[in-house]
Amino acid sequence: MSRYSRSNSSRPFYRVKVINGIQPSLTSENNNNNKNINESDEIENSRLFNILNWSPLENLVTDKTSTSTVPVNDGNEPKSKNGYNAVQISIELQKKMLNLKATFIDPSGRLVNYRRLRASNVYNDLCEMGNRLTTISLENVTENERKTFFINLYNILTIHGIASVNDLPKSVLDLNQFWKTTSYKVGPYCYSLDDIEHGILRGNKPHSNCTQRHFTFNDPRVRYSMRRCDPRIHFALNCGARSCPQIAIYSSTNLEKALNMATTSFCNAAVDIILENAEVRLSKLFLWYKNDFGRSETEVLRWIAKYIDEPKQSLLKTLLDRQGSKDGLRISYKIFDWMVNHHDGPMPNIDSTTTLGLDV
Repeated sequence: MSRYSRSNSSRPFYRVKVINGIQPSLTSENNNNNKNINESDEIENSRLFNILNWSPLENLVTDKTSTSTVPVNDGNEPKSKNGYNAVQISIELQKKMLNLKATFIDPSGRLVNYRRLRASNVYNDLCEMGNRLTTISLENVTENERKTFFINLYNILTIHGIASVNDLPKSVLDLNQFWKTTSYKVGPYCYSLDDIEHGILRGNKPHSNCTQRHFTFNDPRVRYSMRRCDPRIHFALNCGARSCPQIAIYSSTNLEKALNMATTSFCNAAVDIILENAEVRLSKLFLWYKNDFGRSETEVLRWIAKYIDEPKQSLLKTLLDRQGSKDGLRISYKIFDWMVNHHDGPMPNIDSTTTLGLDV
């Protein structure tokens, strides 16, 4: 089972590991069993605290006495008592990511020294930043700003979630329901990694093996979803596995350029073209989310052709032109490496104010 095939179409209830904010009160199993099965599972997500075998997270719970729940049909998000909004926090997220990248992420942008991070003051800063997320509002920000905010939030939440585990696993798949349960509380609502990826950034599209949209129609978070799915976000999100795209920092002022750079970088590295065999080898991201890139494999390849450099681009166009002949092309998919992108070696000593890689 992989990150891209971990959900069932029946959408069972699950309990959420909120790694910031308020610990919600637990409801009894009997009460849960009496609920209508069609009731939104996001209601459960906002009330139930993690019961899985995760390590305790220190200094993250701000108010253990609160037992309030989030009404699904509430049309107005509660106002932030501290006046933060997503734009202000997004700038802070960018600074945190720059510090992380300079100190704990290797030059490739893919490997993280989680153990060193966990023992550092930067980890405490992440916890404090997570607490402030509970006070912000997502109102009155543009879609471009929301997209930037949630891309950076996804990558920080992934790093924070893995670093919080006492016994670092060999594979991300060993972390039970990691993408469903690892969550931040942003304003009044909880957002798991799955919520951010599928509900928000993919425009509330179904999971790759699901027919239902991620958020139900009456979920209050749906109003923050992107109006359409931008397939380039798949190359901006790092899920903690070694085959994931590079970790980068994104700014709303230059998001288009940064997403193009991330997509071009990933496609050039992950797409192999063997002309003599009329074969194209792709990352499984293009298999799992084929419908985000096109309605057919040919459309997917034509989409990829826009983001690869010469000579690969000419080779791919040649194969596409020959597709109607007896030498029609063949598509295969590479093995996805789910090993945790942990790195125990020394990290480069780089000034944290320096812009690195795709950081724009």
